[in-house]
Amino acid sequence: ATAGLSTVVQLWDIRSMSDSKSKKPKPLAWQNVGKSINSAFFSPSGKRLLTTTMMDHLDILEDAHLASGLIKTPKTRIKHDNRTGRWLSTFMARWHPASFSGEEIFVSGSMKKPRTIEVFGGNGSLLREIRGIALTAVASRCCFHHSAEKLIVIGGNSSGRLTIAR
Repeated sequence: ATAGLSTVVQLWDIRSMSDSKSKKPKPLAWQNVGKSINSAFFSPSGKRLLTTTMMDHLDILEDAHLASGLIKTPKTRIKHDNRTGRWLSTFMARWHPASFSGEEIFVSGSMKKPRTIEVFGGNGSLLREIRGIALTAVASRCCFHHSAEKLIVIGGNSSGRLTIAR
C-alpha cells in the first residue's frame, strides 16, 4: 500500500509490475481520502489496513488486499483529531506487531487534554486511554514493544522525549 500527499491510498500487486518504463503500473484498488494521508499500515494478519488521515479520521479497511477498483468507504471510520499543527510531528497510528490476547490492536497519539495515548481494538473500539503526570506533551509517534506477554506502549514527542507505559 502507498499513501501520502496525493490524498489517495493505493494497493498494488508487485507481481504485475514490470521493468518496462513505457508500461505504467496500475493499482489494484484505491481510496480517495480528500486530504493527505500520514500513514498506512497493514495489521499483522494482513486482513486490515489502518490509515491516519488529515481528514481527522483513523480508517480501517477490511480485506483491502482483496478489493479491486475504488473503495468508497472504509469498514470502520474513527473520528480522531489529527491536526498536530506545524510544530508537532504528525500522528501515525501503528499496529501491535502481534495479536495481543488474541486481538489485533493499534495505538495512536492524541490531542486530548490531559495528554493521552489511545489504544484501540482492531474493530475500532477504544480499549484504553493512557495518561498521567509523566505525559506532559503530545506523543505524536507511538508504538508497542514487540513483546506479546505484556502490553508496553511507547510514545515520543517532537522534542525527543519518550514515555513508556506498561
